[in-house]
Amino acid sequence: MCLFAVDGTWSVNFNSADSGKDVVGRNVGNSDEEIRSNTRRFYEGCAYPPSKKFYFAGPGYGMSGADSWKIYHNVLDTIIEQTNKGNCDEIVMVGWSRGAAIISELTEGLSALAETNSRRVAYQKGGRGTRYRTQRNVIKGGKLPPIKFIGLFDSVSMIWRNSPIDRKWGEDITSQVNYFAHVVAGDRTGPVWGLVDFYPANPLIEATRQEVMHLANTNHGGVGGQDDTASAQIAYRYIRHHATIAGVP
Repeated sequence: MCLFAVDGTWSVNFNSADSGKDVVGRNVGNSDEEIRSNTRRFYEGCAYPPSKKFYFAGPGYGMSGADSWKIYHNVLDTIIEQTNKGNCDEIVMVGWSRGAAIISELTEGLSALAETNSRRVAYQKGGRGTRYRTQRNVIKGGKLPPIKFIGLFDSVSMIWRNSPIDRKWGEDITSQVNYFAHVVAGDRTGPVWGLVDFYPANPLIEATRQEVMHLANTNHGGVGGQDDTASAQIAYRYIRHHATIAGVP
């Protein structure tokens, strides 16, 4: 199996300064304090060898999350690359906040890829907008690894009001997922300054096994943020417990 961990917005603020760089070379951590997000804690604690686990820092545009699509494609490209190298025979993904929403959207992208072995890729950008073409035979041998486990810390699809992005972006889990676990915060702040909406999590979960826990009196950061808080530890133990049952070391 391979782990792909995608952190939340401004996640560098939740990871200490000595955390190095993520898969695409972005700095992880700008704080001298020994604090971690639950996604980073899961990544560090997972017993997969370094060659089989990949960490992606979360979006850097706090209000809009405008770089979420870029991170989505970075993760997808890494999954495809590692699959074609023969390094991954099963997929595990864990994330927090918008990182969790990116993972949810990836389950749809991976499901479509598994069915057609093709994807749309951008090849030209300019005044007339981005142009796309279809890339075929993306996966060698045509078989994508199964999605063994998805663990989410309060997935949030948070977008600008009147955004052209589909408002259901990043909230569905497809039937290709074998085991799904999610911790949802009961106290979300929003809309933000009348500009940004928080959309409800989990409108459609089709995973074979589904486990969702609601922390009624816990805010968004208390689920996936500083891992030394009581609520974050509860959330972490819940996701780690189900990951262990699913066979994640």
